[in-house]
Amino acid sequence: MKKKIFCSVLFSVLIVSAFAQNNLSVDVDSEIYRILENCQSRGLCDILPGAKPYTQNRILQAVNEILENEDRLSATEKAVLNDYLEEHSQKEEKVVSKTHLRLQNNILNVPFSFEYMFGLEVSGSSGLYTDSDFNKAGFDFIPSVDFRGDLSRYISYTLKVLIDVTRMPLYECGTDYFVGYSWFNTFPAKEGTENTKPYEVGDYADALADNDNDKSVADAKYGEPDRRTIRTLKNTAYLPFAYKKKWSGQMYLLENMSASGLEGWPQTLGVSGTINAEIRTSLLNNSISIGAGRINHEWAAMDTGSSLVLNRSAQPFFSADMTVELFPFLTYSALTGILEYPNQDYMAESSWPDGIEDDSLFQNAFSLNMIELDYKYFHFDFGSSVVWPKRFEIGYIFPLVNFVEYQNHIGDNDNCALFGDIMFRKPGLGSIWASLYLDEINGLNNNPLTSSRAMFAGQLGTKIIIPKLPFASVSMRYTKVEPFCYTHHSINYTPWYSHYVCESYTNNGECLGYYLPPNADEFFFRFETTPVRGLSTSFQYQFIRHGADYGTQQVQGSSLYSELSNANRDDIEKHFLHDGAYNWMHIISAGASYSTKKTKVPFNVYGSLGFLYSYYTMIDDEDYEMTILGNHKADGNTKYHFVDNDEYPVQCGIVMTFGIKLWNF
Repeated sequence: MKKKIFCSVLFSVLIVSAFAQNNLSVDVDSEIYRILENCQSRGLCDILPGAKPYTQNRILQAVNEILENEDRLSATEKAVLNDYLEEHSQKEEKVVSKTHLRLQNNILNVPFSFEYMFGLEVSGSSGLYTDSDFNKAGFDFIPSVDFRGDLSRYISYTLKVLIDVTRMPLYECGTDYFVGYSWFNTFPAKEGTENTKPYEVGDYADALADNDNDKSVADAKYGEPDRRTIRTLKNTAYLPFAYKKKWSGQMYLLENMSASGLEGWPQTLGVSGTINAEIRTSLLNNSISIGAGRINHEWAAMDTGSSLVLNRSAQPFFSADMTVELFPFLTYSALTGILEYPNQDYMAESSWPDGIEDDSLFQNAFSLNMIELDYKYFHFDFGSSVVWPKRFEIGYIFPLVNFVEYQNHIGDNDNCALFGDIMFRKPGLGSIWASLYLDEINGLNNNPLTSSRAMFAGQLGTKIIIPKLPFASVSMRYTKVEPFCYTHHSINYTPWYSHYVCESYTNNGECLGYYLPPNADEFFFRFETTPVRGLSTSFQYQFIRHGADYGTQQVQGSSLYSELSNANRDDIEKHFLHDGAYNWMHIISAGASYSTKKTKVPFNVYGSLGFLYSYYTMIDDEDYEMTILGNHKADGNTKYHFVDNDEYPVQCGIVMTFGIKLWNF
């Protein structure tokens, strides 16, 4: 009891004397989140909110609580936690160096501080494959400057500027992936057809329906409406879904340092950058956190990187958020922000509706809220999200509204979704959970397993604590993302807008939710531990299947750019693995990271070695034959078979990744 009182008093003193910006959030990629999840599963601390990131104060509070149970910690675990406390304890002295400057002052007993830190990160990765066309290598050279400080005991600020000199060439799989038609366009009569008047997609669909889905008859009468397509590109320098770019916006290619040299991706050597910033306050012993800025988030994740609604793999965006821990068993969180356009002309220019550029097509805001209940061994959360074209829609800004219900009051103009998670924990043993993200489902009369209008993502998972090993655990989960999930058709009737606006669940060209593309599933296994202080190690296996997003047996709804046809969407079916070509991937990787701040130059060095085995399956051409706007003759009984050809080849590859961070990390 005396030890608990002493730790509480000590922590309170540290907080009251705060000069080290402890009101700021800690990035969701920090190793401390993995440690906290491990300790929560062991019952060493109270359950933390499901809305990350946490403030430094909130993390220090949890670390001190964990250390109160030191009899249940190994020597290595205690050393790791004490190192974290020491590294983030209050530093009162003035610091002046080339890479670090700290100044502070008291004005009328109100603390003010300013801190400058320089950092450098260099990373590179290379993939070697059985087909040398896939061989790629990329790198990032990222100097950064971080300005931060306090405006009182309760308000902290940060501004981080980075420059990224990079080259990351992509492999082109195909240029013809069909993503849909413009829903509301009127197409001019096509030369050589029977029709002499402008027509719409619905007219073409009616001609198919009236003639037993005979495409040749509909083509003779109208001609096919203008197709929207994208190029399919892959980053083979990294393992699939492993790379997250640090820069944002546009990229200057060094071969053309002018306005005409601005591009969306560094296929050749280029330079770009970004600015991340935050102002945040913590109140009532960290029970309330309110902030605004451009930062990374992860919400409703039952394990690190598992979120279906706002994943840490998503790109950052500017937002205002709050988390209120009302009671030990009840937490409420809300967020509203502005999403960023994809700048992906290099791959998707042919998919934009006529006369529309991507910076006009993607003009969206994003709102999210979530309520969490924790009772003994059970956790339950529920929330809603909405992607909505920018306008003063106060109901989406107001934090206490369910957006799906609110849409009934203002009209169906936006992309609303519901999500929920349920988890059972057994302290010291681990946890099991189920998660659901419900994008759209058209009533209860359609079969959600075969109807393409049933757009959702689901996940089942477990995490098992490994005793004796420091912060060791095994995670396993199965995730399925249905076709067209996270997508949304472009509309031209949104209030305040007369042109097309796309409402897909994306930011900066990448999914806000799970990192898999639509029409994919994944079995995920990961073992991780901290064998000695400063060193983290992991072993990971992924088995991923994804509908082909290029080629002669491409599968509808397999891209974030896909748009379900408005003419016959109730009739289009999905049959996972049985309706076209599918990519099957086995991915094995081992990684390690070592960091220390006790040397003259603090550093973090990390690396991984991975192996990829990739192949495709197809169905017979007569089963694949398209009849009506994406429909096919296949069903759940259609046989698929292994293939290895120029279009869908078998690939084996080894991928090596290495990086180092200096000074500020």
